[in-house]
Amino acid sequence: EPRVFGTLAEKLAAGVKVMPGTDPSPSSVNVQIVGNDRVLGNIIVESFEREHAFGPSEVRLLQTVASSMGVALEAARLFDETQRLLKETEQRNAELAVINSIQQGMAGSLDFQGIVELVGDKLREVLRSEDIDIRWLDEAQGQVLNLYTYEKGQRIHVPPLTAELAMRGVWGRISTSRQPFVRNRIDATAQASPGTALALSTAYVPMIASDRLVGLLGMENHERENAFGEPEIRLLSTVATAMGVALQSAQRFDETQRLLKETDARAAELAIINSVQAGLANKLDARSIYELVGERLRELFDSQSIGITVFDAEAGTRHYAYILERGQRLQIPDAPIAPLGWHLIRLAQPLVINRDIDARMAELGIQRQTIKGTESSQSLVRVPILRDGRVLATIGLDNMDREDAFSEADVRLLTTLAGSMSVALESARLFEQTQQLLAQTEQRASELATVNALGQALNAKIDLAELIRTLGEKLRETFRADIVYVALLDEAAGLIHFPYTY
Repeated sequence: EPRVFGTLAEKLAAGVKVMPGTDPSPSSVNVQIVGNDRVLGNIIVESFEREHAFGPSEVRLLQTVASSMGVALEAARLFDETQRLLKETEQRNAELAVINSIQQGMAGSLDFQGIVELVGDKLREVLRSEDIDIRWLDEAQGQVLNLYTYEKGQRIHVPPLTAELAMRGVWGRISTSRQPFVRNRIDATAQASPGTALALSTAYVPMIASDRLVGLLGMENHERENAFGEPEIRLLSTVATAMGVALQSAQRFDETQRLLKETDARAAELAIINSVQAGLANKLDARSIYELVGERLRELFDSQSIGITVFDAEAGTRHYAYILERGQRLQIPDAPIAPLGWHLIRLAQPLVINRDIDARMAELGIQRQTIKGTESSQSLVRVPILRDGRVLATIGLDNMDREDAFSEADVRLLTTLAGSMSVALESARLFEQTQQLLAQTEQRASELATVNALGQALNAKIDLAELIRTLGEKLRETFRADIVYVALLDEAAGLIHFPYTY
């Protein structure tokens, strides 16, 4: 409520103090600025010439001004919020464009070093960084390889590190935490890798594939501290996730190529993989991705049953995004996750059982369950689709007629396809997230336009009856309402008046 003081004595009696550096005034009025049912500030007017300088008319005028200010300030706040969301959306769109560009390049290539060069060159271009580092774990040799290292704009050769030596540096930190490592200034613990210079700012993110740390993607800055923030880490992390899967897929593809030379039966595998990856590059919704991969598996494998199962571990439910048995598509209702599903979620590794399924599951502590309306299997394979090291879904093949139906080559091929699906599903998730942010921004902009239009109409009206009529019409127009009314309380008479009804 407004506060009016007619004399200095009234102010002092009310506990109002004089601001340091100002003179006490004989009379003053204080009116609150209210916006969205909150006090945003106040307007204070003082008179140094006479007492009782402010009456009801002055107070009403100040209240009108304060009300208009409240509407304007709230509109300004909404506009600032809309601009912030728009900038975030534009930034995420730019990040998504970079990620899609890199992922499309990786999807079209299964050359290991080619993927490394593609990602390194693209990151140097986009991030305008002269210092990019890509490391990879060679498990067979027990070494960490520096596949791509630029320092101060120059390509340098850094010798491999033994796994033991690598554990003493950034690799050891990330292998324990599985989280990005960021150091934005040199401290007592800062160390440069052998053959490199110590940077003022350093950021490394893990490459995770099949729930294992397989590599690092990093960037440095030798010119300034505090060079890396959340946007850079988010972009590096997304690229590293896709890159880890792609590089692992490339390694396995080399093995697949060797097998292809041994048998003509696998001659079509490369074409299938490229076809799937090319198809996935154009898919931006999860349902299309599952359908595409399911149909490709149907063409490729002589399997009586093909299923792609999506897990919601928090809710404890599973959903069949694609299921086919003996050439017929099935509709299976969602249900709680079976023991085999929980085992795959915990294991996060491919599972192959080629004979004695009941005995093998008993060894693993799994109770076998067959979905109602389907046949029991003689052999099966399950390959997880991972996101950030967690099992998002599985690709499953079953053979009901024979044992020993699935080979190591089958598992490798399925793992390659699962890696491609992981990249595609992440792109679809980012695209959907960007679309949601864009829709929110558009909605906020629409709300702001409505608020501004109503505020302009109200600010232009002085006559109370005309102002109320304008308010009612604007509300009816904005909300397309069938019933609109403005009710005013006459407290003294104990009545409610309706100056506007529709």
